[in-house]
Amino acid sequence: MTALAAEHLTDLERRLHTKHLDRDIRSRTIPPELARLTHVLARYYDQLADGFSVPHPANTGVRDAAHRASALLRQAEHFLGPPAHTQTPRSALAQKLRATSIALGCGLDLLSTHFPTTTDQAISPNATVITAPDTARSLLHQLSTHTATIGHLARHTNAPTNQAGPLLLKAAILAHIYSESQTTPTLTAVPLHHIPDRIPPQLNEHKNETLAGINASIHRLTTPTTRSSIPTWRYLARAAAIICDLNHKTVQQLIYRLNELNDLDHLPAFQQAAADVRHTGRAWKTIIRHWDEHIGYYGHPADGPATDASDLILRLGRLIHADPAWTPSPRASPRLKPPHDLAPDPTHAADLLTITLKTTEACNTIAGHHTAIHDAAAISVLNRQKRFPTHQPRVTAPARQLSTRYNTAQERGHQSITTLGQAIQNLRSPIPEEARLIIHRTTISVDQLQPKLAASDFPTTVTDCLDKQESPPASSIHFPPQISNGHSKH
Repeated sequence: MTALAAEHLTDLERRLHTKHLDRDIRSRTIPPELARLTHVLARYYDQLADGFSVPHPANTGVRDAAHRASALLRQAEHFLGPPAHTQTPRSALAQKLRATSIALGCGLDLLSTHFPTTTDQAISPNATVITAPDTARSLLHQLSTHTATIGHLARHTNAPTNQAGPLLLKAAILAHIYSESQTTPTLTAVPLHHIPDRIPPQLNEHKNETLAGINASIHRLTTPTTRSSIPTWRYLARAAAIICDLNHKTVQQLIYRLNELNDLDHLPAFQQAAADVRHTGRAWKTIIRHWDEHIGYYGHPADGPATDASDLILRLGRLIHADPAWTPSPRASPRLKPPHDLAPDPTHAADLLTITLKTTEACNTIAGHHTAIHDAAAISVLNRQKRFPTHQPRVTAPARQLSTRYNTAQERGHQSITTLGQAIQNLRSPIPEEARLIIHRTTISVDQLQPKLAASDFPTTVTDCLDKQESPPASSIHFPPQISNGHSKH
């Protein structure tokens, strides 16, 4: 949307140098459209000044500039008068201004979907990208260009609306000064934050259908809408271990493909990525063993997250295995697709690595859910209280150890994303926007978005754990059939 708005504004800039500008701009339909566009830009500046309610600590300069620019735009609105509310603008210039307002307004609404409107909503992973210093400067730079364009247009209007022109140009200069160190814009890669409907796997899916299903499962897994339970966390840990195993096989096949192509220069990056993915899978397996040996509390996982994880595993497995009906069972064929079929060229290799990136990040998001550790702590405390009713409640050693293991899995996952990103960048192929966005947000520090730790190695207090603990889901919830017990040894 921001790119579309830039195209419209480029057309408006060309109109500044046409001989018909004075005639067109002095139409009484133009100031209301300028007021509408100024109001949309002021909303952008307000969000930047507020840090989208989640300000980055290093963005004080950008926020100050946005606040001062917003004040100037509010003054300009006073001279331009009320914004246009007619459905269809009458002139071509008014239509172009309206189209710009709509594109920019939709873009801001899409960005806002990544930030919670209520306390029980989670922040999108892309929220850290939007509020990061380089992205904020990039957005401020775009706004300075747009503001300058409408400032020049406003100067050509009749009095008193032409007094808005100097105010808009002053705001544009102010925004430009604070965005001189802006980097390559990243906002064009930020998608709508939403929860898609489930896409059940089908036999012999087309590659585009497989990719759409993988994306849907990832979004649903990383944006849970139902209360999870200990059986669900155990199930998701096992699913993460299987996903890492499949990702390792994928990278290994790409290594074989590089050998076939005699492309030895890129081998070290791929080999390091394969090793890191394998280490991440091992970290998840230690989590599974800890759940099984120390926490207990077996039952049926919630249908939603477990089904989404199963769908993701099925599609990942069928993407690289020769058997189109592959399932993760002991009787499943281990034969993989030949490397030249998986990645006939660097573009296909980059697409495969992007899928590996996305699924690794999804596992990292699961590892970052402190609710799993809270639930385990509550069960451990309750079990200990049954044995020692007179003792003071405290977080048990198994719960602390589980917290450490989740942190380790997340750290290994971050390392895997970093090396996978380096492998993609080494390929002689354009980097997919999805991969670029994942690499970018992984490198951003998210310390300011994480909840404060109540203890040095545990996310919350014992009292909060017990207060938030709820009863497990009803036994009528069944295990999704896709992941068989044969693969549970992971």
